[in-house]
Amino acid sequence: VAVSWEPSKGASSYIAVAHGKGGYASSCNSSDTTCLFDDLLCSLNYSITVSASDETPCVPQQVTAEMVCSNDTGVVSWEE
Repeated sequence: VAVSWEPSKGASSYIAVAHGKGGYASSCNSSDTTCLFDDLLCSLNYSITVSASDETPCVPQQVTAEMVCSNDTGVVSWEE
């Protein structure tokens, strides 16, 4: 599974974590805005979280999430 996201202002690195049912998880560290999970198990639903690391921590505001079932993707957005 390939995951990509928009860059976070000031971020120097990212960690993406895919959490599957039953406790299975896979993580990917990146200095870019993409990660490739090549060890996910078939037939499991995953929740993917991306965290940015930088010198200015903040709490996201106005978070919205939307599933796009026609192409099996999800869109998460928040206020800058």
